[in-house]
Amino acid sequence: MKNLFITAVVSSLVFISCRKEDCPIPETPSIVGFWQGKYGGTTSYPNSGYSALFRSNGTVRFFDGADTATANEAEGTYSVIGSTVTASYNYLFSGFQYSVSATVDSKFTFLEGTFGTGVNTSGDGKWFMIKK
Repeated sequence: MKNLFITAVVSSLVFISCRKEDCPIPETPSIVGFWQGKYGGTTSYPNSGYSALFRSNGTVRFFDGADTATANEAEGTYSVIGSTVTASYNYLFSGFQYSVSATVDSKFTFLEGTFGTGVNTSGDGKWFMIKK
C-alpha cells in the first residue's frame, strides 16, 4: 500500500510539474534533410558515393558521387508512406530517369533500398543512406 501511495504521488508531481508551454514537444521524425550513403550493382555491396537532399515540398535532389560539388545531379519527387520511401528522378545532364524504393527506420535516420531504370524501383542495384 505504501509503494502504491508513493507511486501515485510521484506520478502526480511529474504530471503537474510540466506546463503546456514549458514541456518539450517531441520532434516528429521526418525524411526532410540531407542524406549521404553509397550505391552499387545488384550483386555487389554499395561502394559508390550517393546522396540526396529531401525537401519539405516533396522534391528531392540526388547526387551521384561522393562530392556534391562535382557529382552528377538529378531532380525528382518523392513520397513517404509508412516506412516506405519512393522517388523518381531525372539526371540534369542526360535526362535519364531512375526510380528508387527504400525502407526507412522509425527514427528516420537510415534508408536502405533498391533502384531501377525508368519507373522500375528495382533491378539495377542497391543503396543505403544515413541522415546527416
